[in-house]
Amino acid sequence: MSRTDDLLALFGKSVSRDPKGRNARLHFFGTVPFDDGTRVNMKDGSRLGPNTPYAHEQPLAFDETAPRPNVVAVVSVNGGVGRSTLVTALSCGLQRLGEWVVALDLDPQNALRQHFGVDHELPGIGRTSLVNGPWQNVLHTGLAGCEVMPFGDTDPQQQDNLQHWLTREPKWLAQRLSVLGLSERHTVIVDTPAGNNVYLHQALNVADIVLVVVQPDAACLGTLDQMDALLAPYLARNFPPRCHFVINQLDEHSAFSLDMLEAFKLRLGDSLLEVVHRDPSISEALAFGSDPLDNLGQSLASDDLNELCQLLIRPKTTP
Repeated sequence: MSRTDDLLALFGKSVSRDPKGRNARLHFFGTVPFDDGTRVNMKDGSRLGPNTPYAHEQPLAFDETAPRPNVVAVVSVNGGVGRSTLVTALSCGLQRLGEWVVALDLDPQNALRQHFGVDHELPGIGRTSLVNGPWQNVLHTGLAGCEVMPFGDTDPQQQDNLQHWLTREPKWLAQRLSVLGLSERHTVIVDTPAGNNVYLHQALNVADIVLVVVQPDAACLGTLDQMDALLAPYLARNFPPRCHFVINQLDEHSAFSLDMLEAFKLRLGDSLLEVVHRDPSISEALAFGSDPLDNLGQSLASDDLNELCQLLIRPKTTP
């Protein structure tokens, strides 16, 4: 029995060794609940009907066949896996390679602005959408010349209002992106909240590429089946997005991390798996509001991020 088998046996699980790892199924946890945005009457606690619209819910007309930017959705079931850090590093990396990048924060926590050094008082997509304002007003310049669209500060009632709208209108994000005037040369990288929520599904609705971010631990390994279920309807489309799993912050000096990497390979196969090695300089740079690639130098993480950036621009450069 291998060390990976020993590791999986700790959880009472086993895997079959097929060449591509497709039959290795793990069921550590139950399903992820979906927050459907159902509202509660604050006066009497009654639940308001899901079809009750707000006055601000005004869909935008758009041409679904018009040229559009390349959209990368960065998603995860688990929190704390480094999605926003990865979005920032990839945005800066793509911008350095000559791409036109827009980093879009779809997470009400509004954390992405901190990574890019955007002032918290500047407007974001949350409140702007609720007053039917143009998103051009929330395009701000961030690190490395990237454009950043923060979620912005919102209170619980505003978040509830927006969530209700997004639940009713699955093409909301597609509509909003269509009127930004972005070209096919642009890449929009969308940061989403962890778990199964309306923001995740808005991003998956428009995604050309999906990056599922995980860390090399049992918690992330155990939620792969849940992510499979979330992605299934989108991967079944006539023109499905390309999907890659990114093991973030891999520590080459940790035997446990390396064992977990082997477990992910058994589960997913090599073709769907990307790795970004742990490098403290990335987190340190973001803590001081500077470009995470400025002082990265030659390292495993630098090579990993460059390869991942090349993977993201490949669909636009390959005939």
